[in-house]
Amino acid sequence: MKKGNLPQHWLDYNVLNILESQNLDNIKKVKFYIDCGDDDFLYKGNAALHVLMRDLNIKHEFRIREGAHNWTYWRSNIIHGLKFVGDTFHRK
Repeated sequence: MKKGNLPQHWLDYNVLNILESQNLDNIKKVKFYIDCGDDDFLYKGNAALHVLMRDLNIKHEFRIREGAHNWTYWRSNIIHGLKFVGDTFHRK
């Protein structure tokens, strides 16, 4: 089945649809980090995800920094994501 021009596979795995259709208790167990450039073509989607996560009371880190969807952005900002991983995930 298609909704407009979107294939069912995309609809099934779209994070916005997943957040609205899955068990929130399980989703809230996941630690989320979203980092996006202000000139990234995915900016609006990431912002929509952030708004939905706030509305659903899902804890997450959300950062918008100067830059685009390219290696220059990723090289200079990956340190923030790695810090989140290092600070958040611990072996028991």
